[in-house]
Amino acid sequence: MKLFEALNERRRTREREKKKEIAKKVATGTIIGTAVGALTGLLTAPKSGKETREDIANKTRETTETVKQTMKESVEAIKESEQKLKKDIKEKIQDFKDKDMIEIEVSYKDADEETQPDEEEM
Repeated sequence: MKLFEALNERRRTREREKKKEIAKKVATGTIIGTAVGALTGLLTAPKSGKETREDIANKTRETTETVKQTMKESVEAIKESEQKLKKDIKEKIQDFKDKDMIEIEVSYKDADEETQPDEEEM
């Protein structure tokens, strides 16, 4: 039963990570959409060519910095999540080993596959 609970927890953790990734993609899309909208507004504004070019250059710099910062934060969040997930998995494996519940050998391939316990294990 404990193994099944650990596998379910692992599945839930992966699902949470996927939801975080989706939220990050939506935020990135929103930023890009905002930049495109601002650029469109600038191009259709009744200003002289020089003023419009200056506005475009300024907005481009601002948007570039915003996108860089967002991507940097996203990468950091992903790295932190990965480290936490690895730590949690190692702790669970050690708990099982300490309780002499199972002998387990994990390879990178096994860690990526979705596994469900057999009925005999439950």
